[in-house]
Amino acid sequence: MAQLAGSDPMEGHEGGADLTDPPCANQPQVLVTDVPRRWAWVFLAVMAAVFASLSLLAVRQKSVTVDEFGHLPVGYNVLTTGDFRYCELNPPLMNVLSALPLLFMEVSSPEATDFTPDEKYAFWANGYEFMEKNTANYHRLYVAARCVTVVVVAMLGVLLFGWAGLLAPTRPNAAGLLAAGLVWFSPGIMAHSQLVTTDAGCAFFTVLALAALHLFLHRPNLARSAGAGLALGLAALTKSSCLYLYAIAPVLVIVGWLCYRKSTLPRLFAGLALAFLVSGVTICAGYHFQEVGRLLNSFAFASGAGKLVQRIVPGGTPLPLPASFVTALDNQLRDAAVGDPSFLFGQYYFGGKWFYFIALLAVKTPLPLLALFFLGMGRALALRAYRGLLPWLLLMPAALLFVVFSFFSNKQLGLRMILPAAPLVWLFVAICLCAAPRRRWWSAIVTVLLVWCGVETARIHPHYLTYFNQIAGGPSQGFRYATDSNLDWGQDLIALRHFQTQRETGPIQLLYFGRVDPAIYGIDYRVPDLAEGQPLGPGLVAISNSLRGRSYPVNDHGRFIFVPALEIAEGKLIRPVANIGNSIQVYRLARPIGGRWRN
Repeated sequence: MAQLAGSDPMEGHEGGADLTDPPCANQPQVLVTDVPRRWAWVFLAVMAAVFASLSLLAVRQKSVTVDEFGHLPVGYNVLTTGDFRYCELNPPLMNVLSALPLLFMEVSSPEATDFTPDEKYAFWANGYEFMEKNTANYHRLYVAARCVTVVVVAMLGVLLFGWAGLLAPTRPNAAGLLAAGLVWFSPGIMAHSQLVTTDAGCAFFTVLALAALHLFLHRPNLARSAGAGLALGLAALTKSSCLYLYAIAPVLVIVGWLCYRKSTLPRLFAGLALAFLVSGVTICAGYHFQEVGRLLNSFAFASGAGKLVQRIVPGGTPLPLPASFVTALDNQLRDAAVGDPSFLFGQYYFGGKWFYFIALLAVKTPLPLLALFFLGMGRALALRAYRGLLPWLLLMPAALLFVVFSFFSNKQLGLRMILPAAPLVWLFVAICLCAAPRRRWWSAIVTVLLVWCGVETARIHPHYLTYFNQIAGGPSQGFRYATDSNLDWGQDLIALRHFQTQRETGPIQLLYFGRVDPAIYGIDYRVPDLAEGQPLGPGLVAISNSLRGRSYPVNDHGRFIFVPALEIAEGKLIRPVANIGNSIQVYRLARPIGGRWRN
C-alpha cells in the first residue's frame, strides 16, 4: 500500500488529458485562452452570491412540503437524543446537518409518553408531533434549516468549479464556471436547494465521492485512498441510493488504470479496498457505532432483498454496519418494490414506467438547457470524448442512476430521485462546450442560450418546483403532465393566505395536498367531507393540483378526511378564479356540487 503513490505525467499542466487524444493517452496538453484564475474566482463568488440571494428569498415564501415535514424532526430528535432509531427511512447526515440551527432556537421536543411503542420512532408520527409542539414558530424553524441546504448546494457549485481544473482539457476555469452556473441556476436544482430533504445533499456528496475517487486514480496514495473512502461513507450516510457508488467504483478503478497507468492494477484495488474499509468505519462513526455487529437473524426484514440475504447467509452472522442503517435500507427497498401512486401525462398508475424520467426531462428542462445538452454531447462525439476516462467518470454513474430508477423501481415520485445525475451531466457538457474552438458564432450561440436560461430562471422565481418549459405550455399547465414533487408538494400555503387576505374571502373550502395543518399558516378554511357525500357549497374552493384524480387523506385542523379521486370540469358552474403559485387552483362554485365535480 505504501507504493500506491506514483509520478504524475500531467504535473505542471492546468487541465486533464486532452479530449481529442487517443484512448487513455497522456500527451501534453495544448492550452488555449482561458478565464484568468483570479477573475474566475471573482466570477464564481458573484454567481454564488446571486444564487444564495435568490434561494434565501425563496425559502421564506414557501410552506413546509410533504417530505420536509418528516425530515427535520428526524434530525432534531437524533441531535437531542443520540438515538438513531428515529432514522426509520433515511441515513441521518443531511437531516442532522439541517437540524443544527435548531440547537440555537427555541424548540419543543415531543415527550416519550406522547407515543405508542410502535410510533415512537416513526417518520410521519414524529412529524405531526413536532408540528403540534412548535406551532408558534413552525415555519421559522424550517426557514433556518433550509439555509443549510442552500449552503450545501453552494458548495456543490464550488466543488464542480474546482474539479473542472483536473478534468477540463482546455479552459478549465471557464468550464468550471459554466458547470457551476448550469447547476446553480437550473430551476430543477434550485427547487430542491431550498428544501429540508436528502435530495440536494445526495447530489453534493455523490459528486464529492466521485471527485475524491478521481483524485485517487489521478495520483494514487494512501491519503487519497482514505479520502475517497471518507467521501464514500459520507455519501452513504446521506441517502440509501448512494450505495450504487460502491458498485461502480471497481469499474472506475479499471478504467482509471487504463487511462492513467499511475500504479499497478492490484495496488489500485488494494487502495480501493482501503477506501471501502474507511467508508465502512465512516458509516459506523456516523451512527456513533450503535448496534454494530448485530446478528443477521435478529432483523425482521420487510424487503425481498433482505429476506433473500437471510435465506442464503447464516443467521448467526454479525453485520458490520449499524442496525439503524440496515433497517433504513431495508425499508427503502421495500417501498421501492411496493411503489406509490405516480402521475404522468394525466394518468395515475402504480409501478414504474421506463420512460417516466425521459418524459419529465422533456417537459421540465428549460429549452436552452436542452439545447446546451445536445450541443455538448455533439461536441463530445466530435472530440471523441467517449474514448477516455471522462464519460466513465461522469456519464456512467449518471446513466446507471437513471436506469435503476427507470427500470427497477416502482417508486417514481419526481425528477428529484435522479437529481445527483444532473451535476455530473452538466460538468461533462461544460467541459465539452469549453473544448470547442474559439469561434464567434459558437460563442454567440452558447451566450444566447445561457442568457435565455437566466431569463427562464428569473421568470419562475420563487416557484422553481413548478417549472415546466414551453413544450408543456409553461408552469400554469404543468398539472396536465406531472404532480407531486414535480409540481405540487404542498409548498404554497403562504401564497394562499395572501390571496385570502387580499381578497377578504373569509373561510374558504380547501382540499390541500400536504401534511401541515393549513391553520398554522393563518388560513381560515374548512374541508368538505366528500367521502360522506357532502357536496361542495357555493363560493370559493381551493384544491391542490396533486389531488386531481387522486384519493388522499386531507388534514382538517388535526383530523384527517379521506378525499376520493376527483375530476374537475371547468365551465359555467365551476369557474377558475386564481392560480396560486402554479400548485393550487381556486375556483368559484355557482351552486353546491358533489360527485366528480362536473357541471
